[in-house]
Amino acid sequence: MVEGVRRRRTDGCVAMLTGLLYVALCPRAAHDPGGVERSAFRMVNQAGGAVPALRLPQQLGTPWVLPGMALAGFLTRRPFLAVSAGLALPVEKALEVGVKKVVRRRRPAEVLDPELHDDAPTDGPSYPSGHAAIAACAAVLAAPYLPRYATYGLATGVGLTTWTRVHQGAHFPLDGVGGVLLGVSVATMLNFAFGLPPSSS
Repeated sequence: MVEGVRRRRTDGCVAMLTGLLYVALCPRAAHDPGGVERSAFRMVNQAGGAVPALRLPQQLGTPWVLPGMALAGFLTRRPFLAVSAGLALPVEKALEVGVKKVVRRRRPAEVLDPELHDDAPTDGPSYPSGHAAIAACAAVLAAPYLPRYATYGLATGVGLTTWTRVHQGAHFPLDGVGGVLLGVSVATMLNFAFGLPPSSS
């Protein structure tokens, strides 16, 4: 009982902190990137040309992942996961699209002359990265149901998803950071609201 209360309190604090950081980055994201961010973008974007294998980790950030987790939670009788993952996508998309409409950061292709790979969009709001947000949200929601060592794989997947979107020329680095913050905030907020199973560690 005490452990459950402590976990939910931690989730609430993490949700608040990452949510505030996500919003705090908005004024910076409202402008085109400065020299440091441009240099970081070029370094990642120009690393090795098109790499088809990177499409695999990118799938962690596609919208079907969260509904798929909700279905898996339902089928395996994990109601906490089913409810949280079921609500995650609409909550994440509302907070992502709402900020994009206000901030309206330009895509790399509108600011620089990047190398575009795969399906990288050339226009539209860039902050935050929706792929990074969904990947981070999915990883945080899944972590309590997996062995501890698997969380390292999830974290690696989130990092690769975020890195891939910059490499493809779809986002600047700050967009990826904002996406990860958003995803962690949404997942921990849902864990706080609906709880975790008693056996979670």
